[in-house]
Amino acid sequence: MVSKRVASVLALLLLAGVPGLVPGARAQTPPEPLTADSLAALGELVSKAGAHCQLKDAADDEVATNNELPFVVCDDGVPAGSGGPLGIPVPVAYRSNAAGIDSNGLPPVATPEEIAEKDATFDLQPDEQGDRVTLDVDITLPAWRGIATEYGEGWPIRKPPRGGFPVIVLMHGCCGGNKSSWEAPTVDAANELWHQSNAWFASRGYVVVNYTARGFRNADDEGSSGTTQLDSRSYEINDYQYLVGLLVDHDAQRRAAGLRPIFNVNPSKVGAVGGSYGGGFSWLALTDPRWKSPLNRIPIKLAAAAPRYGWTDLLEALVPSGHYFDLDPETGKTSVTSTRPEEAPSVHPLGVEKQSIVSLLYASGNLQNMNHTTFPAWLHEAYQRLQQGEPYDGDEVLERAAGWFINDRSAYYQQRFWKRVGKGLRVPTFIAATWTDPLFNTMQSGVAFYNKLKSMAPRYPMQMYLGDYNHFVANKAKEWDDLCGDDHHVCTVDDYRNTDGILNLNRAASRVRVGVNTRMNRFLDFHLLGKGVTPARKVWATTTICAANASEAIPADEPGIEYAAGSWRRLSTGTQRFAWQGGGVATTTTTSTAFDNHAGETDPGYRQTQTNKCSTLPASESTLGVVQYQDVVKDTFTLMGLPTVKLDYTATSMAGDYWIAARLFDKKPDGTITLVTRGVCKVNTAAEPDVDCSVFQLWGNGWTFEKDHSILLEVTQSDTPMFRLANFSSSIAFASAEIKLPVTDDSRRRDFRD
Repeated sequence: MVSKRVASVLALLLLAGVPGLVPGARAQTPPEPLTADSLAALGELVSKAGAHCQLKDAADDEVATNNELPFVVCDDGVPAGSGGPLGIPVPVAYRSNAAGIDSNGLPPVATPEEIAEKDATFDLQPDEQGDRVTLDVDITLPAWRGIATEYGEGWPIRKPPRGGFPVIVLMHGCCGGNKSSWEAPTVDAANELWHQSNAWFASRGYVVVNYTARGFRNADDEGSSGTTQLDSRSYEINDYQYLVGLLVDHDAQRRAAGLRPIFNVNPSKVGAVGGSYGGGFSWLALTDPRWKSPLNRIPIKLAAAAPRYGWTDLLEALVPSGHYFDLDPETGKTSVTSTRPEEAPSVHPLGVEKQSIVSLLYASGNLQNMNHTTFPAWLHEAYQRLQQGEPYDGDEVLERAAGWFINDRSAYYQQRFWKRVGKGLRVPTFIAATWTDPLFNTMQSGVAFYNKLKSMAPRYPMQMYLGDYNHFVANKAKEWDDLCGDDHHVCTVDDYRNTDGILNLNRAASRVRVGVNTRMNRFLDFHLLGKGVTPARKVWATTTICAANASEAIPADEPGIEYAAGSWRRLSTGTQRFAWQGGGVATTTTTSTAFDNHAGETDPGYRQTQTNKCSTLPASESTLGVVQYQDVVKDTFTLMGLPTVKLDYTATSMAGDYWIAARLFDKKPDGTITLVTRGVCKVNTAAEPDVDCSVFQLWGNGWTFEKDHSILLEVTQSDTPMFRLANFSSSIAFASAEIKLPVTDDSRRRDFRD
């Protein structure tokens, strides 16, 4: 029995392949049933008969009187979580190479035998057909002649660029995200969606793909079928390549049949953009930038990537070992971590669970009465084992999951990508990294990858921005968005009008600051649309501003002071060093069982419930088991980077398995303290006898320490619930401590309020 979708596609291909019916048409091999169904579903989504596409106006969401920024949204609804006709089927699994993973473009659909094997291991939960999962997909495109002709409407027409429209894929976050996360009715959408949505890109000449990743569903169990595989190269990245390939193949089908294409995409101009889970997706997409469409094998190329506050080592992000370094502690020069998976510092040893964060993510993903995801059985098993605590090293369940995290879900360890970079591969990359995000910290959200790219290709086409966003922190609209007028309001459409009321998004007469989104858009426009000037290789960073250090000049809702340089390393211009001999202020010893009275109030889960996301605590005495070191700041300076902590200590521990956490505070003369940055370091002498915590780096920040304030360094073994309390009791006696802080100066200052 041939489905209607398969029959319609076969008929179109037969027409295209019959000599003499279509001049210049070449014979095509009929697609196998899954690809035929996929193309038919895409055709249904944009067809006049389906009536799923609507003309919109990104200026004011009103098309009846005046359509200034026209675009078209094609949305056929939300399929059932078990699959269904409202989604687009994609392969539940793809062919693997000899190493067991996909490492080179879009592979063919897996065989039934491979599907069964992969399903048994990764709990893929295919649709009832057994060879597919169904994704909930929206396509947003410019109002151009192709879609207008299909609908027969008198829509405004945009002329396509030479070669066709570029494609932007926008990926949502975890664990309640879906295709609508980056969708908006106008360009003036709030916060991160301001000038960063399907409406923004499509109204300016992009074809936009918003889809719900496999396994993500709403409270009614509608969405995409299957289970999430955490941005796996072998599943989620191939899904996105397959979807983009369908657009290309659909265009080819139409042209072969003598019809105008609906999408008219440029296969060599694809961009990947996303935040958080979508940021990890964008990093992984970067590492696999060349593939071919599933039917016609048309070459497709990722031409730009823009990861926003995502991960490059998923294991280190969730269970940090603390052995990544930005600066070599001996030489002070840039430290480039090995990209060999077997040498990943996050597995030597396995680290400390970010307990409050991981538990919140896991819980939110399992809330069936709201947007959630469908975790596979292997992930449930790994989570439950993680909660049992140490010993982790040598545990079969955790080491197997750690291997999957490193090899298939962490961009930093994709060996084939680095070999291609060495041979000249360049995919322009805009990195929206973070200063303060405790989930994806500065190294994980961009700096480690930046350092590696820079070491291999000093002129690699990339830009990086670091600010106070995203998870569990302020995440200010005024950092993402452009600011206009004397009142520094977020610019609106009206700010881009001239005196005659004509709208031009390339100008804003009253704009006083360009936000992260506009910097990213300029980068993408150049590399995908061919508009603008060549982006300079540049790094920007702002200091963190919150209630504790805000002022009339720099209010708490605005970004901090901006600094800029031609590279990450040049952003800092010197070092401030503080050192202490002997023990701390009140004690020289920490224990893993001591009560840490600053741990609860600085926990990200707790801070998320507070209006002020900065951890500012009243003056308090030190507590048993928390060593404090402090020193008065003699002259104002600005931290700009990752502090290095050096400790001389003696540890007494059961099984040699322990961790040390450190927190850096800014202490005001009145005794109140504000958390600036933190970090953790794990030791397991049985598994890694040569690895200790005598030197490790904190997660970093941009922060101004004022004269007559004090820096306060706390060392603890019980920074819980942020980090899971160790199973093995231990105590550490400290003989000395030192902290080195990279600093910047006014030569790098580029603040709009100056």
